[in-house]
Amino acid sequence: MMRQNDERETIKGISVANPVDVDKDYLLFTVDYAAKNGLNHIQFIGPIHDHIKGNIDGMTLYRKYNRFNEGKDLSYVMKALDAIHTACKRAAKHGIKTYVWHHELELPLNFKEVYPEIKNGCGDIEVTHPLVKDFLENKIKDFFYSYPGIDGIVLTLHETSVPLLKLKDQKLGKIARVKYITEILYQACQALGKELIVRPFASIEEDYEMMTRAYEEVSEDMVVMDKWTQFDWSLTLPSNEFYHKIKKSPLLVEADVFGEYFGKGHLPIMLKNHIAEKFEYCDGFSPKGYVARIDRDGRIPFGSVNEVNVVITAAHLNHKDVDQEIDAFFEARYPGVAAEVRALMEPTEEILRKTIYSKGYYFSQLSHFPILNHSKNHFYFEMMREDYDIASDEWFIPKDWTRGSLEEMLEEKQSAAREAKELYARLQELQGKIKDTEYESLHAKYCNLQLVTEIWYVLTKIFMDYVKYFETKSDVYEVALKQDIEMLLEKNLQGIDVLGSEFYCLRSETNGEYFSRIELLVEEIRQSFALEKQAVESMEQEQNMLDYVVCGGAMEGHRLQKEVNFSDTLVQENALCRIPGSLRGLGWCSINAHGWFSYDIAVTPNAMNTIEVVMGSSGEELDVSIDIDEQNYTIREKMQGKKEYSLQYHENAGKDKVRIRFNKISGYTPYIFLIKVKK
Repeated sequence: MMRQNDERETIKGISVANPVDVDKDYLLFTVDYAAKNGLNHIQFIGPIHDHIKGNIDGMTLYRKYNRFNEGKDLSYVMKALDAIHTACKRAAKHGIKTYVWHHELELPLNFKEVYPEIKNGCGDIEVTHPLVKDFLENKIKDFFYSYPGIDGIVLTLHETSVPLLKLKDQKLGKIARVKYITEILYQACQALGKELIVRPFASIEEDYEMMTRAYEEVSEDMVVMDKWTQFDWSLTLPSNEFYHKIKKSPLLVEADVFGEYFGKGHLPIMLKNHIAEKFEYCDGFSPKGYVARIDRDGRIPFGSVNEVNVVITAAHLNHKDVDQEIDAFFEARYPGVAAEVRALMEPTEEILRKTIYSKGYYFSQLSHFPILNHSKNHFYFEMMREDYDIASDEWFIPKDWTRGSLEEMLEEKQSAAREAKELYARLQELQGKIKDTEYESLHAKYCNLQLVTEIWYVLTKIFMDYVKYFETKSDVYEVALKQDIEMLLEKNLQGIDVLGSEFYCLRSETNGEYFSRIELLVEEIRQSFALEKQAVESMEQEQNMLDYVVCGGAMEGHRLQKEVNFSDTLVQENALCRIPGSLRGLGWCSINAHGWFSYDIAVTPNAMNTIEVVMGSSGEELDVSIDIDEQNYTIREKMQGKKEYSLQYHENAGKDKVRIRFNKISGYTPYIFLIKVKK
């Protein structure tokens, strides 16, 4: 049954400062922009991933729990108070409601040291302890005491210092835990006349159903905000089918029209078709409204050709003719050559689809130039195998995806490069017809587009070279790998020379310096290739080897499965390894404290099998749980360096393969180096 919505109450919103420090001038500009474009709702995101400045904790001074104010950045608190107070006053004059993003469960880093009674047997925080409830209630009171002009909070129960859904040995199950914490926050907001909007932010259907059910049990009036693409912001992910799971709660649609995973504003893109398709789909659920992210990592659309996507979004929200609004934007920004610039923008969405994706597979991390860990975790190497077998069932892999031939994959990348080169040439013909500042902005975007499409073509060849070497052991492919790496480095130098700090493949650091992500990837690939080659040669010399896995290698294969993105690869003890959890999780992780990964390994049917596993640890103890089929080994012991463990597995069902799974069970992250199955 479709939810009916009063047009007068329709939310027409934007979210800004994603996820960076709030800035008063920028907030005031976006408030005025919203008012001018008929919008009535703004969400301030702020530096949510910063452990000190992030969330409402980072912008609020506690009163009852003031002992924990010592860890705050007081200069940022003052800056946030000034910026948001001023922005809220101006927004209120325009009739615009304002909200702040917040993630839970967030406690001060030393909270469990000050109050050790809140810890359970395994060292995790017990969510139901009265101190947790009291702290959360007081946090909400303190926030709205400091920011009375804010209308509400947008809540996400993930990406926190205390991972609510990953905590062990809890008195409440997942759904009860979500309900318990949400209810505390909801009631605290209600008591102050404020709103709580909740985001499921779930990667799998089971979690989505669990969270939305918990939200409805708290209150059927509480607004649920979720992305219009399923799981995340990829252009080829399906429209959010999980909306069908929201039975009673009002739906607020969250959109990204800036480029979270398709350029982050460095590349030209006009999302006319994508935005139209998503509005048409989401309107079928009669949502309460829409909120569109319009910036990312300090880059903004205003003053750029990509502002056209905000214009398109506002046109849909205000039921205006989209093409007329687009034409008006180009006429105002590029007088005399409006049609020519619009024509340059029309093909950009399709070019980026062919660059970022391979036949709809989310192939490239176009938020940034990819790092090697991302490349391994997203199966870029596995998809290059002659007999590829991707079993993860993760969100970036379309259902029933087939690669086609490697030649077709390369042609897809080459065609994107050809089309981008043509657009760049056509842009150069407009020099002198556009005022210099506008031309320079366009030039940076289209030059980046040409370079990026060429770079992704070379990068694809590098993945192919790497895999072909290990499939064939032919020196021809090792030579090709070295040559393509050199070509990639040449493209890197070209980008730096022409574009400087505007080059897409550079990454800024907090001190204002830049580093080359291409150089970083090249360094990682060279190291990984040498270590993997050494490990493979060693394994193939061992006697009576039935199967082996070089964990964390590009060629680890074995139908790897993992908890979405949370199983990273790294080099320790001069060897490749994989960890259950993220790279941030070499202690308690801010994104995912407890991770897992698993492989299918060969075994001898109807026999006792010896499975040898080489492991290490991020700390003084090795804490790991290993499941082999339905058999469990839990290893907890002091250790340094790495050590080989011999596990016995009796196969009695006539199977020649078994799944082995590694689980992180404490703050110590296990390093898994090698798995060997002996005949």
